Amino acid sequence: MPHYKLTYFCVRGKGEFIRQLFALAGVEFEDDRFSLGPTGRGEGIAQTNWAEVKKTTPYGQLPVLDVDGKQLGEANAIAKYVAAEYGFNGANAWEAAQIDSVGIHYDDLFKACVPFYLSWHRISKQTMEDAYKSSVEAGRDAFFQPICKLLRENKSGFIIGDKVTWVDLLVADHCETFTKYNENYLEKYPEAKAHMEKIHSIPAIRKWIETRPETEI
Repeated sequence: MPHYKLTYFCVRGKGEFIRQLFALAGVEFEDDRFSLGPTGRGEGIAQTNWAEVKKTTPYGQLPVLDVDGKQLGEANAIAKYVAAEYGFNGANAWEAAQIDSVGIHYDDLFKACVPFYLSWHRISKQTMEDAYKSSVEAGRDAFFQPICKLLRENKSGFIIGDKVTWVDLLVADHCETFTKYNENYLEKYPEAKAHMEKIHSIPAIRKWIETRPETEI
């Protein structure tokens, strides 16, 4: 069995769905987290000089997966690798391509949410709310309209195919973050809410959520 080390900040962000993927597969991994800095976030975790760590990553960003000393960057690439290894990347090449297309589609939503994530560091509720209204809501609507169509058409309750895949974890974790911030986030998208609840009721995922370090985002 390879030794897996996933390095990411001490938030959920773009690392949490990969952590959940390891939990789903029942595969041990080193969950390497470090503080974002002197903001009061990530208490109990030693602060790390990000400027120095950045130089050691493939693309100057996180997450990074280390597999027996070899590094892989970019969250979706990491997820696809782990999912392909352990059976969560679709039943065939066509499903794998559809899953990939959902992951690429999600990138637009993540980019729309960046101002919100950045405002979180400023610890200003008004700044966060302004960012939510100006960018997150539009990104949400553009993302979930086609995703909910897929969920309606796919009777399994998963986005693609008849088995949970890495994009189910990605989308459900996003929904968790923003329904915690605004309980009405998915009011117009009941299929997405049902999907989140289905994914988070999977025993391995539920156990991970119950025992993981608690973070706001």
